[in-house]
Amino acid sequence: MMLYFMLSFTLMLFTALWMLLLGKKFSYRDAGGVEIPFSILDLQFPSSEQELCTIMKGLSPAAGKALRAHLWVDYLFMAGFYPSIAILCIIVGYKTDVGQYFFWLMAALQLAAWLFDMLENGYCLRKLRKPVPGTTFQSYSFFVYAKFILCLAGVASAIPALFYCWITGDFEVNSLLYGGIIVAEILIALWIKAKS
Repeated sequence: MMLYFMLSFTLMLFTALWMLLLGKKFSYRDAGGVEIPFSILDLQFPSSEQELCTIMKGLSPAAGKALRAHLWVDYLFMAGFYPSIAILCIIVGYKTDVGQYFFWLMAALQLAAWLFDMLENGYCLRKLRKPVPGTTFQSYSFFVYAKFILCLAGVASAIPALFYCWITGDFEVNSLLYGGIIVAEILIALWIKAKS
């Protein structure tokens, strides 16, 4: 199980780094011609659909290409992110008695969060092609909030429980190797980010 976690975590980490580098190119021109930088969170939590369309319409060709690439790379990120949370929940579930079904439920809910994230990306890709207000913005907002609530619930329940297992000595010795590899990967990713 730890091997699968390490593989999904590696995919998540390095696609996140890739998206971070693409995000440096994000900016749009407002109605006054002023260049305004934005982040992916600005697209996920706009004040209105009109604001989202304004950002999309004001993208330069380079920024539009970077945003499109970011959204496609995000599909790879999802393939590492949601399984990582689900695997953590399953690992913790095996170590608990009463809470086993709760953690398995949290793991299963990551599939719903993954689906919502894919629907969110599909909406953004459609808006990139045709940035005009429509009737599906409330669905988009639902996908964004539901995705965040479900994945944060999984992380917020699994990580503290996992630390508790470590503190009480309830862990497998070979997990130390995987933990070391994950720490090394994080340090490499931070070094790459600092150099870029």
